[in-house]
Amino acid sequence: MGVIDVEGKKYFSNVKYFADLFNYLLYGGTPVIDPKKLTELDTDLIVTPYGNGAKVRVEKYRDLLRLWGAYMDETAAYVMLGAELQGTTNYAMPVKKGLYDMIGYANQVEEAKKSYQKKDEKNDSQEDNKTGKIKLTSAEFLSGFRNGDKLIPIITVTVLLSGDDWDGPEDLYGMLDVKDKRLLKFVPNCPINLIAPYRIPDSDFDKFKTDVGLVLKALKYEKVGAYEVLKELTYERIDRKTVEFLNAVANLKLGLNEKEDQVDMFKSIQDHNTKMMIIGAIKHGRKRGDSDDVIIADAMEMFDVTREYVLELMKTEAA
Repeated sequence: MGVIDVEGKKYFSNVKYFADLFNYLLYGGTPVIDPKKLTELDTDLIVTPYGNGAKVRVEKYRDLLRLWGAYMDETAAYVMLGAELQGTTNYAMPVKKGLYDMIGYANQVEEAKKSYQKKDEKNDSQEDNKTGKIKLTSAEFLSGFRNGDKLIPIITVTVLLSGDDWDGPEDLYGMLDVKDKRLLKFVPNCPINLIAPYRIPDSDFDKFKTDVGLVLKALKYEKVGAYEVLKELTYERIDRKTVEFLNAVANLKLGLNEKEDQVDMFKSIQDHNTKMMIIGAIKHGRKRGDSDDVIIADAMEMFDVTREYVLELMKTEAA
């Protein structure tokens, strides 16, 4: 797993950011999903085939999976929300997304089957008073699922954490080699739900209610000037986690105060500019043939910084 995938999973594990992604995807930015109604789920998905007693363990790992407890007309309605975070295009994503979703549904069926093997505490009319188990018809017994049982819907979003466009297939049909298109109506398609910064109009970034909009906009322009996007926020304070994420994936080098949860963008940008000027002075001094002592002394006097700070930049940034 690459740096972008690791950092993305860590960043979007924040329920506020996770909810913001799905509010944009599902509701155009309207804050319908309440972060407080999201529950983290185990992303170790297991399929257990039924029938002859054979068991095959299949493990696939979603990046993030949460259960959303929505309430519609005072009735609880649950939805599973999954996120797949990609640093680059995954050309097999429609299959990967379809597999994860179907594993999730298979698990629900298996859980339903197990539940019928336990005593129904409510002692409803379908319970066998002798065995304490829910009565099933022969068809229900074979399927492990009762007529009328319902599954919790699963919605998966694929997020491209890059300024590049997604240049791969966006549904299963795009991966199939089919000459006779009439066959496709017998093959279920599996489109992906894609959020790619490259495709988001600049006017849409304001639809995000958290720093996610800023993050995606900075990624959109990472190759032409992510730093310029942040300069628009000169007089604002943004979440420390956002700066850490952008430093990691967009190769920014904004300073952080370890004691603060939010970053003063004015000071951070000033520090960044000073750092860049010092690095430039170091490289210029080396080009002229100045000794390290001269370069350090000049930088200390010109930028009012410590000797240790200049030495660190000489070792790590201007090497």
